[in-house]
Amino acid sequence: MPRPITLWLDEKKSLGVAELQDPVFGTSFHPIECTSYSKEEFVIIANLWYTTYTGARHYFRADTNRYLPNGRMKKVCTTLYNVVKGGGLVENN
Repeated sequence: MPRPITLWLDEKKSLGVAELQDPVFGTSFHPIECTSYSKEEFVIIANLWYTTYTGARHYFRADTNRYLPNGRMKKVCTTLYNVVKGGGLVENN
């Protein structure tokens, strides 16, 4: 899987949106859940993808959604991340 281009995380750094390279659309946006911020591991929620950041962000606003972000989402540094494996972002060593 491709390297993340951009990551946005909420204030608790538990939920967010990842922008990844996509062979068809150029880039795609995925709602993510942080499984371990100290280990920088993330999981794409339900293999969902959107063509815009706004589409992925609106996923968290649905009434049927069990995920509730805390505060505004802000960009975080992606230089530590290398690839996505099994739905999680793996730290670049």
